[in-house]
Amino acid sequence: MKTNRRNFIKGCCAGAVAAGAGSAFAFFDPTGVAGSKSAATGDVLVMIFLRGAMDGLHMVVPYAGSDRVSYDNIRGSLAIPASRLRRIGSSNWAWHPRAGGATGDAVTSTPKWMQKLYNANRLAVVHATGMPTPNRSHFEAQAMTELGTPGQTNASNGWLARYLQQVTGVPTPVIAPAFGFGSNLQTSLIGLDEAVGFSDAEQFRIDGFDWSWDDDDSGIAGYQPAHTHLLPLWSGVSSLERAGHDAADALGFMRTINFGLYHASNNPGGYQPGGGAIYPDIELGVQLRNLAQMLKSPIKTGLVAAALDHGFWDTHESQGMPDPGVPNHWDPYGNLLEDLASALDAFYTDLQAVGLMDKVTVIVQSEFGRRVLPNGSNGTDHGYGNVMLAMGNKVNGGQLHGSFPGLDDWSLYEGQDLAVTTDFRQILSEALVDRMGLPISSIPQVFPGFSYATSGAPNVFAV
Repeated sequence: MKTNRRNFIKGCCAGAVAAGAGSAFAFFDPTGVAGSKSAATGDVLVMIFLRGAMDGLHMVVPYAGSDRVSYDNIRGSLAIPASRLRRIGSSNWAWHPRAGGATGDAVTSTPKWMQKLYNANRLAVVHATGMPTPNRSHFEAQAMTELGTPGQTNASNGWLARYLQQVTGVPTPVIAPAFGFGSNLQTSLIGLDEAVGFSDAEQFRIDGFDWSWDDDDSGIAGYQPAHTHLLPLWSGVSSLERAGHDAADALGFMRTINFGLYHASNNPGGYQPGGGAIYPDIELGVQLRNLAQMLKSPIKTGLVAAALDHGFWDTHESQGMPDPGVPNHWDPYGNLLEDLASALDAFYTDLQAVGLMDKVTVIVQSEFGRRVLPNGSNGTDHGYGNVMLAMGNKVNGGQLHGSFPGLDDWSLYEGQDLAVTTDFRQILSEALVDRMGLPISSIPQVFPGFSYATSGAPNVFAV
């Protein structure tokens, strides 16, 4: 190999090891043996961020009572008729129909996806969550939320990174303690050198060679897969050389896993989801499928957290109106919701089939909600309070948590937005304490300046 190409490849590995961000990666010892049991009792926290500010009042909708009257009066033409909603038990609330069925399914059809999970006490809803004071800038609100520092965007590390720096007794990871799925590493994981980021598991590779990463061709003299050339580049004993060797070793380990979906003739060695789970053919579906496969493999050892994104929720115009029972009608918001709902259900079904949902907790959030009053483009503008979701066997599911402040003129924040009654950090802190083994005394290190409520809180998670 020419010296300049050798140095280029070695530089790529070094840069990846040092950066720990974007599509880069960094590792503990990937060949290490798992150590003592995690303080988190082996649980994994999965964070899904709905980027663009999801309209929570279009997902969990007032169905009856005084809030329904206010909702109709303010939402006007964008108010979903009660007859088109999937009622949540006998409560005054209901699901958008696409949370529990496809476009052609009537609201009386057998519940699917999120509605099914909620009915089975595996999904919880938290009303009116958000930051103590609003920030309606996507960029700033997302940063503040993921940094865990409302009102500030200058923190050097994200809240998940700070948690992983605080927790003790975590086993030595096979690859890394945290994965971020996306084009860039999520801000919540920034500052954790050991975090791994990639858009999907099949892209966990380095393409810096004249030949392919996996391919081998015995008919060409000296032709070898690219991955075989990485380990010899890192033969020294310096910390950087050892880190590079670990990175190359991890790349080789990941290469042994077939992340493609099973197909009897085209990919017989591919992954077969358990329990009959069917992941939607979207980025989030592929990423959750990859994560489920990792959690069912040796990679699971030492994996503590994962962060994923589901975007395009910025519905300023043409938000859409559901018309259940009419296939393929115009409902852009409903399309996004069906993608999310079906992906969550597939992930749950897949892992539940092997008993892992006792150890996996999923939280879904967005940077802020949207205005109650629609705009002139059949959409909604940036608002304030929003819903959060939690999924898992150790979630107090089948419940509407939190305090809904009301939609009348006196209850709306600044007369236009859903007010916030639960700081989003309370929900995340509950998850860290109840499910992830973090002592309450360490909450200030994860969420600086936040006062964690030990009583009177939503109580979303089971201990």
